Amino acid sequence: MMRGTLAALAAVAAKEERRLFIVGGFVRDALMGIQSRDVDMVVNDEAEQFAKHVSWRLRGGYELLNSKLQFSRVTVCADDGLPLTLDFSLQRGRHIADDLCFRDFTVNAMAISLEDYLKGDGWEDYVSDPCGGKADLAAGLLRLTSEECLRDDPVRLLRSARFLHKVGLRLDGETAEMIRRNAPLIRQSAKMKLAIEFFQLLSAPQAADGIRVLHYDLNVLSSFFPPLGTMACVSEGGEDLLTHGLRTCDCLDEFLSTTSCFPGRLVEQLHSHLKTEVTDRRRRLAYLRLACLIHDIGKLDASAACTAHLFSHEQAGEAYVGSLARLLKLSEGESALLTALVCAHSRVLYIEEGPAGLAGKLRFFRQFGDYVPELILLGIANLSAQGRCSDERVAILISILDEYFSGAGQELPAPIISAREVMEFFNLPPSRAVGGLLEQSYAAQLSGTVKTHGQALALISTLIDRWER
Repeated sequence: MMRGTLAALAAVAAKEERRLFIVGGFVRDALMGIQSRDVDMVVNDEAEQFAKHVSWRLRGGYELLNSKLQFSRVTVCADDGLPLTLDFSLQRGRHIADDLCFRDFTVNAMAISLEDYLKGDGWEDYVSDPCGGKADLAAGLLRLTSEECLRDDPVRLLRSARFLHKVGLRLDGETAEMIRRNAPLIRQSAKMKLAIEFFQLLSAPQAADGIRVLHYDLNVLSSFFPPLGTMACVSEGGEDLLTHGLRTCDCLDEFLSTTSCFPGRLVEQLHSHLKTEVTDRRRRLAYLRLACLIHDIGKLDASAACTAHLFSHEQAGEAYVGSLARLLKLSEGESALLTALVCAHSRVLYIEEGPAGLAGKLRFFRQFGDYVPELILLGIANLSAQGRCSDERVAILISILDEYFSGAGQELPAPIISAREVMEFFNLPPSRAVGGLLEQSYAAQLSGTVKTHGQALALISTLIDRWER
């Protein structure tokens, strides 16, 4: 429990003559019998200064998130030994009811004073509920407090899909119409806020279902990032690209929930890897889900879709990833991960088995480093979505994954020659054949037969001559 920590917080508030209200998700979850570790607090005066005092009194960490709104975060170790996040913001309006009416959904527009919450049993009777959140929660409805709230903060257009599945509600019909009507406003949202909300959706277990709601029910996806909407209009093999991307995301989550095909140690290693944060509060799994969704986005480029070369659509996908990265203001590291997953999503599927494929496997490990697990999982999910993933193929890919986590790719030398150099020198287009040339060159490098750039070019020239005879 964390009641002792909240009581200590109440003591600080009393000493400094502040009135504190617990608001939003904590109240909603508590009414549903769920204990949250994130507590949103509204302070009636000087919220930023008060949060600093709380961090000092409770020996917690302090972070100012928005100076204009006096929005601060204090992270403490609660009396139960677990971390507790306290978010403080300044009350809007003269009364707490005024503040609540500015909020997004009725189920998030409820509050209770900290003193009343600490009274224990019967605290529910003291909840301030000017928008009817209790009734909507009981009815299982997600309803906007007003249409104006979408204009005040258009990122709420994205948030609706996440809350439907997070809280297990159904969308109110009038609310759905309001969202559809205001969907173009999403372009006015601050990029950083868009990124935060979008990655929260991607981090949720039902991420693909949330994306479906945004596109098919609310028409928000096309306004958010137009190429995603266009994917629904381009078909291949009887299925549009968006449907395939969503199915790939579903297959990934289904595969990760089935541990019977993994060696015991690999399950822990894999899930630990996917829980690693790429940046603040954004785990690798979220980027992998996004890559599942957009891995074929390069097929929107007509020349890439029609060309006979295997990797053309992967290359074309790089430009779309760049556009999405700019929209979401992704860091260099985030962009590099997403680009690698989209532009090399089929790479692992062409590693040969046995001794013949050893050099290709090692070059794969050396080239992609800690992106390897994601590329293998994306390959499995992609094949599964196409109905082409046999048990034998899964076993092969899992064995490659096991080799990676066993350290097979560590301390390998960099290839002497790159794909770009081979294509430019010999005037070759991107293709699986170029990969085969590089694998044979790397095998010769590992054996010591090839030691220089010139020797690598000579070997590749000989191999090409043999093909042309």
